[in-house]
Amino acid sequence: MLDVVDDALKSAAKEGTKASERVDEKFEAAIKALYEYHVEYYPERSASNLRDRMAEARKNDQSSSVILNRLKETFRVREELVPLLCRILIPISSQLSQNRRG
Repeated sequence: MLDVVDDALKSAAKEGTKASERVDEKFEAAIKALYEYHVEYYPERSASNLRDRMAEARKNDQSSSVILNRLKETFRVREELVPLLCRILIPISSQLSQNRRG
């Protein structure tokens, strides 16, 4: 069981921040192994509770990823707009300055 978890963690560390289906599959296998371990060695505790907590953690992780991706997109758009705004505003500013002088 620990080998499966270790393999998932090593794969995630190797991929870094990149999304990877292979890493996702390894984490699914690790979650399954941990669940089976829990059921076998701690049957008095609610196995469904563990499954629910894992599902909630996965949902929260995906929700956080969606929020982070939206923020990244917002900043990317802003970075692309700055040069465009400069190209528009500099000529306007120059024209206004000339009109005030003339």
